[in-house]
Amino acid sequence: MFAKHVQGRISRQAHARVPQGTFEEHHGRQGFEGDVSQLYHAHPTTDWLRVEGPIRPRGVQLSGVPAADEHDERALPTLLMFNEDIRVSVSKRTAPMPYYFRNTDGDTLLLVQSGSGALVTDYGTLAYGPLEYLVIPKGTNYRIVPDRAPDPGAERHLTYVVETREPITLPERGMLGHFLPFDRGVLDVPRLDAGSTVPSAQNPAGEWEVLVQRAGELSSIFYAFDPADVEGWTGTLAPFRLRLADLRPLACERLELPPVANATFQAGQNWFVTMAPRPTQTADDADKAQPAHRNVDYDELLVFLGSGDGDGEGEGDGGQAGPPAGLASVTPAGMNHGPDQARHANPRTRLPFYVWNVDTVRPLRYTEAFEAVEIPDFARHESYRG
Repeated sequence: MFAKHVQGRISRQAHARVPQGTFEEHHGRQGFEGDVSQLYHAHPTTDWLRVEGPIRPRGVQLSGVPAADEHDERALPTLLMFNEDIRVSVSKRTAPMPYYFRNTDGDTLLLVQSGSGALVTDYGTLAYGPLEYLVIPKGTNYRIVPDRAPDPGAERHLTYVVETREPITLPERGMLGHFLPFDRGVLDVPRLDAGSTVPSAQNPAGEWEVLVQRAGELSSIFYAFDPADVEGWTGTLAPFRLRLADLRPLACERLELPPVANATFQAGQNWFVTMAPRPTQTADDADKAQPAHRNVDYDELLVFLGSGDGDGEGEGDGGQAGPPAGLASVTPAGMNHGPDQARHANPRTRLPFYVWNVDTVRPLRYTEAFEAVEIPDFARHESYRG
């Protein structure tokens, strides 16, 4: 227990019954889990004139990032941002990997935005499609084999790639039980008898290559046979797939749930949150918009993923299209974040699209590939302010 101090006009219930003429701001530690206070301002703290310095919000349209592996089959995904714990890259691979890749620096998380194909591993083969996660444990041999686009107008293959130093795990569920936000029975592992036919990785010299990443450096191991020649396996360590369509999002009629309630994975102190389409608060006294908050312990990467109906966009308020799929924002620790006055005046009745959120405890740094296509003055961008 701790002493709760009170000064001036407040609401006894956070995120509800906000005193008229005030705007609530959530000032907390450890995201929404640690010590916290609510401050009631006369103006929204997101109504800034401009932001200068390294804590300014950054934005990029991920579908517009030139990716090296789109035109070079041997290229790795294009790195955009990183810190000591996490590396975030974009892949637009159009041809099968001509090698098996083995990441010995950590686990790999793939989030497929668009396109389909096969993940070929030591453990067997696993088909994948849009809006699906693939989790690949450290040290696994794997190949990405994208399907050929049926026509020139088809959506390109676009995948977000996250490499983590710490193992990727499922968060503890506590009182939520075994079936929220998804039943572990919906997780699929590769099958040795998948029956899919994929191009061989044998090179013109008759060899098979395993490209190994260790301490950021690359080495190659060559074989006279396909190293994915496993005839059986058993254990608790294996790649797996999770479809976003299998998520059962949490909702509350009277209060906005903190983002961590929708956590899908974690890697040490870093969180991967998936917010799926769901109704927002309906109670008369509930704050309909997400509370503004100060990021003080996490850098926050947020990516709009679309509605999942194949159009690449979500249906927004009044039937209008939401932000384009692949629009990403980064809010550095120390920056105010949340809806502006326009969003408070016109709150959503439903979250109409999928949103992916990565919270990192160490500051993210940006590569030239990110900065080359960065959206200028993103702090004033409509999608960020709303």
